Amino acid sequence: MTATESGMSLQDGMRLSGMSFPELWLRQIAVSGTIGELELEAYVLGLLVPDNYQHNLIAQAINEYFIELGQDHPVGYRETATTE
Repeated sequence: MTATESGMSLQDGMRLSGMSFPELWLRQIAVSGTIGELELEAYVLGLLVPDNYQHNLIAQAINEYFIELGQDHPVGYRETATTE
């Protein structure tokens, strides 16, 4: 977790959800994600570090799964830089 992230990690959220990587990949496409399946898996497993935008898209895809089940959204989001 980074200083600007609170909540569960991508890996922990994925583990708790029980989703497969292909299912998560389709869900991140549905929230405007564009990364490939292998890149997604590497981000979730911590083999690659996603930028804040990619992290938040993956977190959104996982969290929407939990919301569909009537649960909270446990995976943390990262703050994104704002330009003024």
